[in-house]
Amino acid sequence: MRDAILSLLYPTACRVCGAVIESWRDGVACARCWSEIEQDHSLKDCCRKCGLPLQPLPIELHLSERRCGRCDAFAFNFARSCGPYQGALRESVLQLKTHPHISQRMRQLLGATFNDHCEFQHSQSIIPMPLHPTRFAERRFNQAETIAVALSAMTGLRVDAASVIRRKQTPRHRIGMGARERARSLEHAFRVRAPRLIRDRIVLVIDDVMTTASTAHELAKILLDEGARAVNILTIARAVETRFEQFPTSENSLLRGRAAE
Repeated sequence: MRDAILSLLYPTACRVCGAVIESWRDGVACARCWSEIEQDHSLKDCCRKCGLPLQPLPIELHLSERRCGRCDAFAFNFARSCGPYQGALRESVLQLKTHPHISQRMRQLLGATFNDHCEFQHSQSIIPMPLHPTRFAERRFNQAETIAVALSAMTGLRVDAASVIRRKQTPRHRIGMGARERARSLEHAFRVRAPRLIRDRIVLVIDDVMTTASTAHELAKILLDEGARAVNILTIARAVETRFEQFPTSENSLLRGRAAE
């Protein structure tokens, strides 16, 4: 009845394709656009550690531990996203920055991503990516905390929004910014003010979007320095500057060997 009233009295256009959204549970995108996200497998063939999409291997080659080679120095243990930063996920993330609401469709995708990876099952607490007080005052809420609360309701994990603060207001990271520029902007950006709440714990950090993982690395590093046992990352979406990255050296060798045969 609710969906019928929504379609009849308050028809809303999908922010991706313009079609009418027929169900309240779909949020700002229609069921068809959500289906495209759910069927997108671009993040399946990815780096074992950071989840960066990698170029598909020839079908006769099978590697269980593929690595991009760019995340070796990153402090976190494991990172995954619900899907690519495009279509229904992109519009939902943009909506989340102004309205602290998680649609039922996005909740289901978040829960499924959590359940699909055993690395997340050992988490003992959830830490939402902190906002600087100035940005928090502008927005009046932290979208990462909104996501964390939704995941907590599904998993029973405690949300710890008090242990870490963002003490440096960093410029908004844009696609196209160099890795060194991002790293410099994040130096000393976080501070742990309650080490006892993270000491010896496996922490799950939640955020809306991961691009180069520089922010996740910086937060993970300070958490580990203050005694966390391990830090994993879960985000709603993954934005990449290029669809596929170059093979790491080990994969290049395998491919060259196969070509020679």
